[in-house]
Amino acid sequence: MSQKEIFSTGEGNRYYERNKNKLTSPDKDPIIQSIAQLELSPKKVLEIGCSNGWRLHSLRQIYKSDCWGIDPSAEAIKQGRAEFREINLERGTADALPYENQIFDMIIYGFCLYLCDRSDLFKIAYEADRVLMELGNIVIYDFFSPLPYKNRYAHYEGLYSYKMNYANLFLWNPAYILKYQKIFPHPPLKNGTVDDLVSVMIIEKHTAGAFPHNPY
Repeated sequence: MSQKEIFSTGEGNRYYERNKNKLTSPDKDPIIQSIAQLELSPKKVLEIGCSNGWRLHSLRQIYKSDCWGIDPSAEAIKQGRAEFREINLERGTADALPYENQIFDMIIYGFCLYLCDRSDLFKIAYEADRVLMELGNIVIYDFFSPLPYKNRYAHYEGLYSYKMNYANLFLWNPAYILKYQKIFPHPPLKNGTVDDLVSVMIIEKHTAGAFPHNPY
């Protein structure tokens, strides 16, 4: 089975149960802090790996954003729909987004890319580009490593955590510009190695400026 299938058929629910009590407040959330630091004001937000929608709920309160979220955990989506009725939540994965083209001005990856199948990375980048409007932003919160590598996933035999610079899914394309990057230690890990590192990166889509007329 692929990692997507395993998370969609049970491990997603277990992941949510292990982590739902660790959800933080808006004033401590690195994604919300980063959005505020850049003085962005998103109007239509999609979060991929949204858990129960708690972050989207905060963004709606702060910016009056219209918010959508997907997560492979049926339990997270069920609880989120009951608690945050103003948020549009459904089960799904990053490689097949059930939305029309160019409708979001912000897409958030909420600490989920490190668990995605490597064979789906091109699909994941394509789907984000498809639903993101011009001058929209992609926010990536995930493990960070300048060089790609993998660790065994502690909670399920045969799964892996994949660490890399996930901005590179988009930055190879001159239509995407890195606007913000913050790298910092993951709070539960304290061994002082690169394995501790996480980052928040914000990337802007600017297709119109990607290929200027020949400057030479």
